Amino acid sequence: MPLPIMHQTAPLTPSWSLLEKIGFRFFFLFFFPQLFEALFSLFLHGGSIGDFYQHIWDTTINWAGRTFFNIPKITIRPNGSGDTTWNWVQLFLISSTAFIGTVVWSIADRKRAHYHSFNYWFCVLLRFYLGITMLSYGFAKVFFSQFGTITTYRLFEQLGDMSPMGLLWTFMAFSKGYQFFTGMGEVIGGFLLFFRRTTLLGSLIIVAVMSNVVILNFFYDVPVKIFSSQLLLAAFYLIAPDIKRLMYFFVLNQPTPARDYPLFSSKKWFKWGRLGLKTLLIGSYIIMGCMQGYQSWQYQESPQSALYGPYEVVDFKKNNQIVSPTDTLRWERVFLDRRGSFDMISITNSQGFQQRIGFEYNQAKHSFTLKEWYGDDKKYPFSYTQPDSSTLFLKGKWKDDSLSMKLQKIKKPFLLTSRGFHWVNETPFNK
Repeated sequence: MPLPIMHQTAPLTPSWSLLEKIGFRFFFLFFFPQLFEALFSLFLHGGSIGDFYQHIWDTTINWAGRTFFNIPKITIRPNGSGDTTWNWVQLFLISSTAFIGTVVWSIADRKRAHYHSFNYWFCVLLRFYLGITMLSYGFAKVFFSQFGTITTYRLFEQLGDMSPMGLLWTFMAFSKGYQFFTGMGEVIGGFLLFFRRTTLLGSLIIVAVMSNVVILNFFYDVPVKIFSSQLLLAAFYLIAPDIKRLMYFFVLNQPTPARDYPLFSSKKWFKWGRLGLKTLLIGSYIIMGCMQGYQSWQYQESPQSALYGPYEVVDFKKNNQIVSPTDTLRWERVFLDRRGSFDMISITNSQGFQQRIGFEYNQAKHSFTLKEWYGDDKKYPFSYTQPDSSTLFLKGKWKDDSLSMKLQKIKKPFLLTSRGFHWVNETPFNK
């Protein structure tokens, strides 16, 4: 369905076309659950109210899964993936409800001439929601916390063993400059949405940035396809009132009138209240985003102990029994890495087994705890000794097994991290 062209140029058109009214009704109903979810998470997240709200969604989605898709029960909720079966059934419900609601609304309210005031406040909510979301993602890139840095595990991993998403994350993690550039595009676009007169410019920037993000998510199989597409659609909706003006200017090479930006109210209390709330909201999110990003950046840049690095498992015992190197359950390599603002351990064996594990270590007590990346919240304590910078002894319990092992650090130079930047290249250095 084409996006609605809601005339807001001066003077305001007294009535909308049928297409504009239908478009507004559909997109309002489509985006309303997302806006409500954002407001709910901000003010009422958690506790009994949050559990009740979640129970309603779970019950409704499971009903829809059984009724329309023959899925007995949907147990996996949104986690690190935003494209779970739960998410897709939710999108189906929202889209279907928006379509049916649009038909009913259009019949019941067919004599309505326009929705100027309704759309004004709807666009305000949509602008601030999209702007805040873009700031959060933008700051995560500006301070290098979304993609982090290339870990030693990635450097040792063969390209053919990477997932498409892993390849994309490695590509982004390689260059802090490119991360910063893409992040600033999201930050600037999001910031411009907070002001009516710069909404069009901000929306155009976000469309450019998010089109690239959506394409990457789809073709590198990143499980944020639904959410990123919704953000892109929201930016298109904000551009819709100016489609004719953009067409006249960029395509038809004709003059176009300036857009009028009337206030909803000219009363002083509204004007100063609007400025105060806007300043408080924008300032708090920018300050909070910068503080969190700076703390993340400080952690990334803090010196790493000799504990970190890639290791070869020299000796491996499970339940006090020596495990043969040919055993498929034996750990072959262990990578202790800092990827951005958090630490992680990656484990591999000779049969292609790979497992990513979160860990927290206490240098003073020579111990750390392991936790499955995706799984239960159970933590597994390990103690370690490090007689020199190249040798590490680990002892602890993982799942139901007691483990003890000797690790030897692997020292290998990598062209990817040592090549650097060159202004002059006499020949293409394409290895």
